[in-house]
Amino acid sequence: MAAVSPVIEKADGPLSFSMERAGFTVRALLERQNGDVLLQLVGGDVPHYGVITMVDKQGKIITRAFPSRPGHVHQEGVLSEAMAREIMPVLQGTAVIVSGVHVNEISKGQMSAAVEMTAMLAEQVRSWLAAHPADVAEERFHVSEKAQ
Repeated sequence: MAAVSPVIEKADGPLSFSMERAGFTVRALLERQNGDVLLQLVGGDVPHYGVITMVDKQGKIITRAFPSRPGHVHQEGVLSEAMAREIMPVLQGTAVIVSGVHVNEISKGQMSAAVEMTAMLAEQVRSWLAAHPADVAEERFHVSEKAQ
């Protein structure tokens, strides 16, 4: 099946990148606060929040997966960590990626499609972030007399 270019949309909510292949859609929804990025990587038959991946501009990645059913945790970390590695070089701050892509009775071909779509979406998100840097406000902190 030929690759389909991601669709980029912006309405009143987050910036939305989406791709459809193998009978399902994956979306990357991007919001920004100052230099920080919040991404939702969701899709399939049951979009949800099953994994959280955090990455800083130095490249430290931390992933936590929630339980999915007794004895199992969500597996979308493979997707969210791929997104994190791709966007890390252009981050101005931190990124939090919340992911949940569930395709009912998923096939091996659909698993591969999820990985491929995530890679293409990650490239699009990285390109957009690089082309649209945030006007980062400087954080200032009160310095007490004892600290001086």
